[in-house]
Amino acid sequence: MATPYDLFGTPGYEQLLAVLGGAEEALARYERAGRLSDLERALVLFDALLTRAENIDLRSAAMNGIGMVLWSRYERFGEPTDLDGAITLFREALAAYGAEVTVATPSYWANLSGALRLRWLRTHDARDLDASVDAVRTALVSTPSRGVLRSNRLNSLGDALLNLYRLHGDSSALTEALSSFREAVACTEPGTDEGLWARSSLAEALRHHHHWSPDGAPEALDEAAALAREVLAGVSRRHRLYPRFLSNLALVLTDRHTARSDPADLREAARAARRAVAATPAGHPNLVQRNAVLAAVRRLELVGATGRRAAGAAGPGAAGTAEDLGAGARRRPPRRERRALRAWIRATGEAYAATPEGHVLRGLALLHHGSALAAKAVTEDDARAREAAVALYRRAARDPAMDVSVRVACARLWALSVVDGDGSSPAYGRAAAMEPYRLAVELLPRTASYRVGRMDRARQLGDFAGLACDAAACALDLADARPPATEPAGADAAEAESADAGPAETDAAGAGLALRLLEQGRGVLLGQALDARAETSEPLSRMPDELAAEFGRLLTQLDRPEAAVYTSSEPGGTHEPTAEDPLTGEDRHALAGRWERLVETVRRVPGCEDFLRLPRTDEMLAGIGDTGPVVVVNVSPLRCDALVLHRGRVRSLRLEGLRHADAERRADAFLAAIRATGDHALPLSEQRDAQTEVRQTLGWLWTAVAEPVLDALATWGWPGEGSTGEPGRLWWVPTGPLTALPLHAAGRPEDGGDSLLDRAVCSYAPTVSSLVHARRREAGRPAPDGPEPTAPLVVAVAEAPDSGSPPLEGVREEATPLARRPGARLLLAEDAVRRSVLEALPRHPWAHFACHAVGALSGAASGHLVLHDHVTAPLTLSDIARLRLPDAELAYLSACETTSGRREFADEALHITGAFHMAGFTHVVGTLWAVADDTSPMVADRFYAAFDASHPFPGHTAHALHEAVREIRENVEGVRENPSLWAPYIHVGP
Repeated sequence: MATPYDLFGTPGYEQLLAVLGGAEEALARYERAGRLSDLERALVLFDALLTRAENIDLRSAAMNGIGMVLWSRYERFGEPTDLDGAITLFREALAAYGAEVTVATPSYWANLSGALRLRWLRTHDARDLDASVDAVRTALVSTPSRGVLRSNRLNSLGDALLNLYRLHGDSSALTEALSSFREAVACTEPGTDEGLWARSSLAEALRHHHHWSPDGAPEALDEAAALAREVLAGVSRRHRLYPRFLSNLALVLTDRHTARSDPADLREAARAARRAVAATPAGHPNLVQRNAVLAAVRRLELVGATGRRAAGAAGPGAAGTAEDLGAGARRRPPRRERRALRAWIRATGEAYAATPEGHVLRGLALLHHGSALAAKAVTEDDARAREAAVALYRRAARDPAMDVSVRVACARLWALSVVDGDGSSPAYGRAAAMEPYRLAVELLPRTASYRVGRMDRARQLGDFAGLACDAAACALDLADARPPATEPAGADAAEAESADAGPAETDAAGAGLALRLLEQGRGVLLGQALDARAETSEPLSRMPDELAAEFGRLLTQLDRPEAAVYTSSEPGGTHEPTAEDPLTGEDRHALAGRWERLVETVRRVPGCEDFLRLPRTDEMLAGIGDTGPVVVVNVSPLRCDALVLHRGRVRSLRLEGLRHADAERRADAFLAAIRATGDHALPLSEQRDAQTEVRQTLGWLWTAVAEPVLDALATWGWPGEGSTGEPGRLWWVPTGPLTALPLHAAGRPEDGGDSLLDRAVCSYAPTVSSLVHARRREAGRPAPDGPEPTAPLVVAVAEAPDSGSPPLEGVREEATPLARRPGARLLLAEDAVRRSVLEALPRHPWAHFACHAVGALSGAASGHLVLHDHVTAPLTLSDIARLRLPDAELAYLSACETTSGRREFADEALHITGAFHMAGFTHVVGTLWAVADDTSPMVADRFYAAFDASHPFPGHTAHALHEAVREIRENVEGVRENPSLWAPYIHVGP
């Protein structure tokens, strides 16, 4: 048997080792100086080595080397086959070793990771990004704990995680990326190439942290700017990464200018962005990103030229950004503005031209160039620019390969660009806008994938706040303009069947379509929570046992408490986590993939085609029954309407006295007045003025909403009272700014005028579907054999450590009677901690909380109940919303602001009251603002007096709350003329 030429220790081995050394030196020279002759020399030598070598180490080194050459050539010329070839060779180099770890394999894993990440930028194939994370983690396992290699690989891991954040909006990946970059910086010495690279990456992650943080994390931008400047000062202008570092600095300064409007930041950003583009050769893959940065700078220069303040980065959720730049501007703009607009159009056009089909940034390039052209159309009344913008929006919105958030944003901008028109051209007007509006609403739920945590999903949905309301308003406008006998294209058959509306009503099919759009585009998170509840048992009975079992397993896993990190503690492990094991981002992504595949499989089972789909309009009408009207108040800049569901029909009523801008202004003024009424540090005159503002708002709600709705209901046959003469039931589903206002308290009772509290027993529902779900759940509850104790859980915290809130003197008085009920459990003061409450909730169908609460209004707050351990373990709305409580009946939240939330989350009921509803409580009593300590015990006492201690189910919760509030309003001195005392209490449920 012949001896191999390259057997270790032979002259042939030494010769080939020298060839390998020469190839590596040629590649290193190319990376330093960028001469193509060096790259070609390296390829020749690596190829010769691979041809001659039989030794596994030499062959793998040659494959890795050729892969590195192809990678460099791709970065130089942008030929996709070079990058694909590099990835194939890296994998072949590793395959030769199987599971064996050698001195060289960590480098091969790291190279594979980087190439996969680069290909993801071009193809947007998430599998490459996931594989990139796995590859660099494998490399890190065998990397020393300090030094250059560890820094580089930590930097690669951070970059992969940061791209996962960009792709999915997963904050757990961003948190871990920041940690990886900081560790990478700590592993290097200042001034080294590795140290500069790590600092530049950290600056980019801090910039994203600024965008993600609810409070904007201003310190993150300052740290990012300092790092980006340090990096740029540490390299020469001939350094191959100098353009990248310039572009990174421009991005950071652009964001800081947006946040603070400092002209110096914008000037420096413009210089850096221009130089970065100029220093990047044509065809270079990174020219795409650098052109995009320059386009963002040009947009801000236009904003400055128009004298407006930047509203934020023009990202997927920035609908209307371009139009806002020239809003109301049917004028000839000044020369400086025209020059800035041309520069923005040119920059976005170059970015669009440089971004190839399939690239991860292609959608944003289309969106930004369309926005620039739309701004020209508005400011200069340019019809051709408008047509070009619409064509770009349409192209992106219809492309299934685009990122779904970009598609929704482009569909919305497409609709906004065409919605105004007189109908003379089929390309413009309400009819033309319906296609993009319907497409945007249809796609919207896909932006809230289970791949990210609940709050991340909420943030992504918040980017498109008001979209469904605008779509519904457009449908109603279109129906108004249609001859009564004409049916709208694409309407449900069930909606079309109701087309016998009276002359004063919008076409019934249009009202049905508007309702469906609102239900599809609002309450997405609530809908996901309801998918996991007991009502799925009926379709589950029709599917194979293995699918039903997988459904149950996945729901249990997806309901686990969310971890703040991305990496699983047991990657690739076979251990089935328990229901209380923290759910990492990596676990969540894997579970989401299984969930999506399961839903697709179930829908192919006969009889399960509509599994987890939105109910049809006729199903919703049947589900709400005839207990009382359900009124959806749609508030949109296009128009405002009440959609009334009653007696098996959907009718619409145009609310002529309600305007979106007025509603927003009134809501802001009302909330400010409410805060002032409870601020005893203010002079009494200011507190009285604030109370006057509250009363005026209630009067406006009566005139603009409640009175016209009641008048219409009277003509449609609603008697307005029950069989025994008590006020009739009425449900409100408010949208937009009305979600912050007390519709149930509309009126002028202090002057002896009309009051809705005297005319109807009002309840609220986040969506019609959620009300249908609650009613089905209540109806499906088995009747008890005899009296059953209510067994309430009573949580009472008068004063929590370090809460900064005054003691609640009435808490003990409020809790004591409830604690005496059969089966009650009292968690008082230091016993009322997060863990005890979460453990007790599943065992008590009723729960009463008497404590402080922090509403989800402020930038940094997500909403939580202030328990004894709130500083270290707050009981947040996310903790509550993830629960699955099949036996839950009534939650009474005698706490402040449990139904308040941030305006961008108005469509999602993202507040503490909504969280208890998501968890499974059929009836929830909550508060819209801070309640008075002296009136809270009175309301609670009167409320519970309506229920016998052994009452099996709180079916008349709404009546009990209604009577309790009316009684204190009428009989307690000083309450009637101060609605801030009696109006905050609301009932959510059937």
